Amino acid sequence: MSAPEPPVSGLPASWRVQLPIFEGPLDLLLHLVRINRVEITDIPVATICDQFQEYLRLMEELDLDIAAEFVYEAAVLIQIKSRLLLPRPATAGEPEEDPRLELVERLLEYRRLKEAAQTLAEVDRLRQGVWPRPATAWDRQREEEEDDPDPGLALEEVSLFDLLGALRTVLDRFEREHPEPLLVPPERFTVRDQFEQLLATLEAGRTFDLLGHLRALSCRAEAIAAFLAVLELVRLSLVRLHQAADGGIVLFRTTREARAEDLEGIVG
Repeated sequence: MSAPEPPVSGLPASWRVQLPIFEGPLDLLLHLVRINRVEITDIPVATICDQFQEYLRLMEELDLDIAAEFVYEAAVLIQIKSRLLLPRPATAGEPEEDPRLELVERLLEYRRLKEAAQTLAEVDRLRQGVWPRPATAWDRQREEEEDDPDPGLALEEVSLFDLLGALRTVLDRFEREHPEPLLVPPERFTVRDQFEQLLATLEAGRTFDLLGHLRALSCRAEAIAAFLAVLELVRLSLVRLHQAADGGIVLFRTTREARAEDLEGIVG
């Protein structure tokens, strides 16, 4: 027995959606024409192409089964978009051909077929109301189990693309209201840097307020690095520590000079 195929996306295999009714790329194009409130004969290809790509990306993210016709139609839209954007050489005496013409004709023909199918479906429903078949026990049981919709509520059919459009609106709003957190990498303070800064600051024969210096640093990490640097200065006899009368701690710079090997021995 062969192993099951892994899911295409990061979603579990049990979440994979297979559509019981196929809605093709022309349905999506008609949907985009409708929501953009444009005429089929004057399609804004750049806008429709970008929106078509967004729907495909959303369908891939939801792990919907995408037929090859969608990919083909996306390629057709990209080709038409590029032909409209690129300059075309003018031909004398010949009218300029609109790259959208073939797509417009396909959409018009497809819409006529859908309208004819809708008309036939309405006629079928009307005939079912005129000559109803006898209700069976299974029909009566199903009617009892199902709640009737509100008779005052006008219900219309919702396509897959209407649902995807609603989801995309929600996701866009969520991204606006919940932006990705800004991750700032922590600043790294080394003992050696603090060691060199203190050496440059201390002057021989003058006191230096250690606690005041530590309180003025930017963060806890920098204060710890500075404290370890002071311990290194004391270990190398470069400074002496004294407690002041007010309880503070002061540093005295000694006359000993730091050597290269002193700096090389500092770790951190």
